[in-house]
Amino acid sequence: MPALPPRMRTWTRPAAGAAAPAVFRALSQVEVPRATVWERHRHADHEVILVVRGGYRCTVNGDALALDPGDALVVRPGDWHEDLLAAGCRYHALWFHLPGGLLAAGIAAGQQVVRRPAGLPALVEQLQALAAASAPAARLDLCLAELLGVLVDGLDPAARAGAFAAAGDGLRDRLHAAFARLPPGRADGEALARACGLPRRSLERRCRAELGCGPAAAHARWRLERAGELLLTTGWPVRAVSDSLGFANPFHFSRAFARQHGAAPAVWREQRLR
Repeated sequence: MPALPPRMRTWTRPAAGAAAPAVFRALSQVEVPRATVWERHRHADHEVILVVRGGYRCTVNGDALALDPGDALVVRPGDWHEDLLAAGCRYHALWFHLPGGLLAAGIAAGQQVVRRPAGLPALVEQLQALAAASAPAARLDLCLAELLGVLVDGLDPAARAGAFAAAGDGLRDRLHAAFARLPPGRADGEALARACGLPRRSLERRCRAELGCGPAAAHARWRLERAGELLLTTGWPVRAVSDSLGFANPFHFSRAFARQHGAAPAVWREQRLR
């Protein structure tokens, strides 16, 4: 790895037992006080660059790329990568191991860029908070898996590799991706249908046929599944989880959560993190 620029903080994976399918290695937060070039190099694992501020320029396998704030770049193991960093640039760099890979062979460098993936900055912040708090490796890997799901959803389908090649093709995946993009709270039927690329009546009919419930019930179920993920992968209090998912108040959230999961949020979290 090239010499580290100034103002760089890094969190690494703690020792752990059996590896999960996607394994967190390290996460860096990089501030660039002056123009810096990291000369051409290769990584043994995957790297994801998420631009926070300023323009990020680089080359991947000799092709020039330009990313704006909110954009992400996926660099594969073995790719030749050169960073061309302007003063004032700020970004996160995430390294992880993923057997089988995330990207298909033979794609263009531009297909490795995801433009403004919805939800990714918040997940990177969650992962950073977990790593900074020395969370167990399993919790880091769980958060990483959710982050990779967001990345895969934003990738050109032709760029996805192996097990990820069909991601997002089923109605359930399309619905979940739409739920994550839309504002929290009750899902508006027309907005949801547009996000899924289906007429509203078609969406209603397919939901009932394939999922056994209407879109509103599917959204309610998804919100409570997402609540469980946040309870396990963040240190957020119950009120913060409730607010982030658009529930009217923590009391309503706790009752709904207990109906689906069998225990109140705080009790459910404590049982699974023992």
